[in-house]
Amino acid sequence: MKLAGGAAAQCLALMNAIYLRNKHERDFQLFYFPHSTGTYWPFAIDFLLEKHELASSNVNIKGLEEINNLEVGKIIKSHPLAARRFSYERVLSIIRKLKLERFLQKLRGEDALLASRKNLDKVGSKSKAVSGGFVPIADLQVSKEMDQRFVAAGKPSPFSISLEDSKRPDIVIHFRIGDKRAKFSHPSDFGGDGISNPQIFKTIIDSMNLESSPKITVVSDEPEVAQALLKEAGIEAGTNAVTGNLWEDLYLMSQARVFIGSWSQVSQLAAICVSGNRGKAFLPSSTQVGTKINWQIDGVSFYSPLFLEKEHMIYSENFSLDVNAHEAYKNKQL
Repeated sequence: MKLAGGAAAQCLALMNAIYLRNKHERDFQLFYFPHSTGTYWPFAIDFLLEKHELASSNVNIKGLEEINNLEVGKIIKSHPLAARRFSYERVLSIIRKLKLERFLQKLRGEDALLASRKNLDKVGSKSKAVSGGFVPIADLQVSKEMDQRFVAAGKPSPFSISLEDSKRPDIVIHFRIGDKRAKFSHPSDFGGDGISNPQIFKTIIDSMNLESSPKITVVSDEPEVAQALLKEAGIEAGTNAVTGNLWEDLYLMSQARVFIGSWSQVSQLAAICVSGNRGKAFLPSSTQVGTKINWQIDGVSFYSPLFLEKEHMIYSENFSLDVNAHEAYKNKQL
């Protein structure tokens, strides 16, 4: 399994690997690329793995020489995709735009999932490699094993309900900001969409016709910024008392009665957990760049997204993350 991205993306890849292992009765190994998305994300799920399941947690990409002192969650300005010079990564980018990459991958026995459940189910027992985008899957056996892996690691599992009913949050919003701030200032090769307009969250909450005022919590890579944006839209939200730790955030989201996500693999993973815990989840149906979902999860409703305009002051290439952002990665930097 060839994977990249943050901790949530890594979890989704692990879930896909477990699903294929169960289906084909074949062991898997993970090869992790911490820089290939154009943003630096260290490997973060080693505690969920058996020793034989990790082949490499640091596969480098060609043309990237500066890998020291990178900031987690920030776009790598020295990345080959950001350079105008001819490079191996630039060639790959052209191949992707010509829609030839998947054909070439097939020639070498690699299945690219492209975030499609249909592609996941097409992976055969003789496939030599599987690459992303990995698919959010609500599979009972996979979720049960993920629950067991979290418990065995001594971490609160997001794949089961363990909070007392009185302590469960009514509504949790995942408001992804971070490197989305650079949507309009970095090269299109990095992909991605803009920042959700908080008014869409307000619309969803209002549509529920709740009889009493719910307790609303926002989870974000920049919680104070997210809290302020929500307030502008008329939503008063608290934040997680523990900051910078995705696992604590994921656990909090998983225990919610209602979860509202933005376009993010963190939101997709949380939605799987909330749905499995018999909660109600909402996810956007597409990105700003037109990408649409090719999968379904029982208990998840999809809404038409709304994004902040290009002129909004929040967009900046030289954004600064909160001091405690991505704290869970601090001891994993390469």
